[in-house]
Amino acid sequence: MRDPDDALPTGSAAYLVMTVAVRLKTLRAAASFAATVVGRFFLDQYAHASRLRRGVSPVRVKNIEHPLDASVPIRYEAAGVYLTFVKLWIGALSYFRRRLGRAFDDSVIEFLAGLGRCYSDAGSVYGRCLSTTRRPDRAPSLRLAFVYAVDPHLFCVPSLHVLVVCYTYFRLRELLAATGDDGRFGRELDALRARAVEITESILFVRQHSVNCIPTALAMLSVILPGYDEREAKAFMAELFSLDVEVDSGDRARVVDYMAGLYDRVAPAGGRPEDRYDAIVDFLEAYDEPVLELAEA
Repeated sequence: MRDPDDALPTGSAAYLVMTVAVRLKTLRAAASFAATVVGRFFLDQYAHASRLRRGVSPVRVKNIEHPLDASVPIRYEAAGVYLTFVKLWIGALSYFRRRLGRAFDDSVIEFLAGLGRCYSDAGSVYGRCLSTTRRPDRAPSLRLAFVYAVDPHLFCVPSLHVLVVCYTYFRLRELLAATGDDGRFGRELDALRARAVEITESILFVRQHSVNCIPTALAMLSVILPGYDEREAKAFMAELFSLDVEVDSGDRARVVDYMAGLYDRVAPAGGRPEDRYDAIVDFLEAYDEPVLELAEA
């Protein structure tokens, strides 16, 4: 059973900003991270979108939908959960910084450096093959209208949502274990993982991603965080939709089996971690987009 919300480590973004800003080394780390996000996600994506509109893009765009996506119900109301992926790591950093004080600052710096790498490494794949899914012509909710307005939707594989939330729960457990504090915050860390599962489920509920986007993200994360191995990746994927009575158990098993197989394809046992990004690009370039109609809300 997943942990209740009251175990989730949440703190004030204002408190985190204030504590980061008062020390030069944490301020530098935060500024470097922010520059990476703006450059590698927003500016790069808008540049690709502009070149596509003008018909001068050297990069292909692949529709990465899969027939198994239809096994997951459409729940556009899950956009609220979908949009909490940034709040998850900000709230957790703020929570642990308040409880551990300045001794946690080095962990904040390490956390932000690795999170920035999630964006830059994902950008290295996006820049070689763009990927998308079909969205409704009209946004089904105000929250998704905001998403559609600010996100050109060309950076799907690997999913940054999955990278960010899984990096958050796993990296914080590593950092707290290094200082001997992981046992003290066991419930909070378990709740972070449970919320990462919920956010990952939401990317399929709102049709912002495909089943292809999850295992590719976890394969990339295993390069960024070597401790995030095949066992953890497959255990995480096996938990998806496990508590959802509206997802048929047979369909869920097929989804999990497919994702596990794709993980093995792009992160083969014994393979070199540095080859995994090439494997993700090879998968994208060879992918044949299935002919699908996006289900109505």
